[in-house]
This record gives sequence, C-alpha cells and structure tokens, in this order.
Amino acid sequence: MNILLSNSTDIFAGGEDYVLILGKYLARRGHRVWVSALPGHLLLKKCEEAGIQTVPVAYRGMSRVFSVGLELRKAMRLRAIEVVHSNANYDRTCAAIAAAFTSIRHVAGIHSTHSIQHNLTHLLRNRWGISHFITDADAGRNVLINEDGIPAGKITTVPIGIETDSDEFKREARRRTRAAWRIGASTIVVGNVARLVPFKGHRFLLETIAAIVRQRNEVVFPIIGDGELTGELQQQAVALGIQNSVLFLGFRDNLNELYPAFDIYCHSSLELAAEMFPIAILRALAAGLPVVCTNVGGIALMVQEGISGHLVPPEDPGALASALLAVIDSADVRRSMGRASLALFQNKFHASAMAEKVESVYRALFSDHAESLQ
Repeated sequence: MNILLSNSTDIFAGGEDYVLILGKYLARRGHRVWVSALPGHLLLKKCEEAGIQTVPVAYRGMSRVFSVGLELRKAMRLRAIEVVHSNANYDRTCAAIAAAFTSIRHVAGIHSTHSIQHNLTHLLRNRWGISHFITDADAGRNVLINEDGIPAGKITTVPIGIETDSDEFKREARRRTRAAWRIGASTIVVGNVARLVPFKGHRFLLETIAAIVRQRNEVVFPIIGDGELTGELQQQAVALGIQNSVLFLGFRDNLNELYPAFDIYCHSSLELAAEMFPIAILRALAAGLPVVCTNVGGIALMVQEGISGHLVPPEDPGALASALLAVIDSADVRRSMGRASLALFQNKFHASAMAEKVESVYRALFSDHAESLQ
C-alpha cells in the first residue's frame, strides 16, 4: 500500500517517535511510506535519515485548516496514497478534508485519554471524515466511546511497539553515559524521561525524591525533557534542597544511549490527564529496567506489579517513595524485575508486532470485514 503518516505538532515526543517507528516498520513490511510534518521538524529529519520519504506541510492556523487540507489532498493524489494515518488534532482535521469524497481511507491515531470532540467541525470529522480509529490502550478507546460517541466497531486498540539495541550497545552506552555524568558504579540512577508539563506530575516526583534522599546516599535522579515548567521545577528542587541529586538534562535526541545508564525507571503522570501509553516506559522495558510509576491510563499494561516493577496511585509522593526504596535497596530485586521487564517487552511490545497489527487495520478497511477488527 501507499501510506502517508502525518503529525502536526511542533515538538518531538512520544507521538512523534511513534510515527517514526511505525513508518520504518511499515516500510520493512513492503509498503511505500511517506511522513508529513511541519517544515524543518526533527521528525522529518529522522525520517530522511531512516530512508523514509517526507512531505513537509505547514500545519498552522485554524483559519487555514481547509487550505492546508486541500494542500495535503494534492500531495496525496500525486503519490497515489491509499491510507492516510493522522496522529494529532490539527492534521486529523486536515486529513479528513484531504480524504473526503475519495477512495483514500483515513485512520486516526489517538495517543491520549482526552476527548477529541470539542466543536461542530470535530463532530463532523469524527463521524464522517475518519474511517477508523486506533488507540494505544483501552483507556483511550473508552473515552472515544463514552465521551465522543464513536461506535466501538470503528475503534481498534493497538499497543505501541518500539525497537531495541543489542546487549553490547547497551553495555557500552551505560559505561559512556555514566562516565559523562560522573556517576560511579555504586550510585543508583533513577531516570525519568518526559516533557516538563503539568500532566507528567514532576512536582510530585520532586517531593518523592526529597523523601528518598533524606534516607539514602548515592542515589541520582536524571530528568530528561524540557517544557513550560522547567524553571519552576528547578526552583522547587532548590527549595527542597535536592538540587545536587537531580540532573535536569533538557531535551535529548539520543535516548537509546541514556536509558542503559539508569538502574530504575520512574514515571509520575497524573490521573487521566492525557497519559495513555508512554513510549518512555516502553524504552525502559526494552532496556531491561525495573519500572516504578503511577497507575494511570494504559500504564498497567506495561508493568507487572511486584514482578517487573511497582504501580502506585498518582499524586502520592509517599507511596512512590516507598515503592522506589524497595527497589533501590535490593540489587537482586532490580535484576529480577529488569529481566521481567525485558521479557514483557520482547513478548508484547516490539515494533514489528505493532506494525503488523496496524497493517491489519488498514487492510480490513478495504474489505467488507471492518467490523471484524474487534
């Protein structure tokens, strides 16, 4: 098939990584794939480096949505696109316009647990402009059904999958990264990778860290990501007296080199505040890390309580600190949970499995059996 994957955001985070990974693995399955994003976007650069063709489109301005949709329509006709798979709100509307009254199937990827219906345009788009919806977890599927009134038969849950590196690469990355951070072999590193925005719960994470460092020496907490709360969180760290234990490292483009330096992964997202199926946690599984995080969205699918990590209630620094300390204090627990995380990743969350399932959704839309997707 000729497939166009689109994403209209101006950031590079989990949703954009999803497009890149899905594009690579659909291409490996023999499809012709293009990726559309804002001109100059890091996503387009990464796609070009991976050998994926790109379609820059200026996805900006609500007053321009119809003209952008028509521009996208022209681009799809030139490439004989059969499936357009949108991945953010603005390009979702543009793709609906572009595919209208054509044989092109429009699949909408939903990566958060927020409603996607806020006005009449969205209602019309969701009802008649989208052939099928793919959600990362059932938490998102339930929102589409219960809040947006989308028929269950038009929604398929496909867990995100990612890639992994060789053990040799991970060992060398761990050595190199910890040396760059000046972290010794005996220091426990608890990593977090997330945008510094409210729903990621960093305020509670910093309170958790303060509780831990009062009790344990030689624990360091790298926080990788940037966002609107950067300055506020840095000030909070100073106020809590933990500025020497927290490394605010900003946005990084080489996450596969950083995760192996962690001993534990921690994620602190808030209850149903948009989080559904964070790629950041999948990367932790692929790196063979114990995972301690809040039980929101579809995260419980990625963590086996007491086996590969711990799940705690959101907005509860005490519970998060207790769970982390149980893992920090036992090398045996870290090893066994890390092995369980890697096994879970290999069995359920590799990119190849995701691409196969997404392809099956596409193919069903060209048959009389779309309902069989459920």
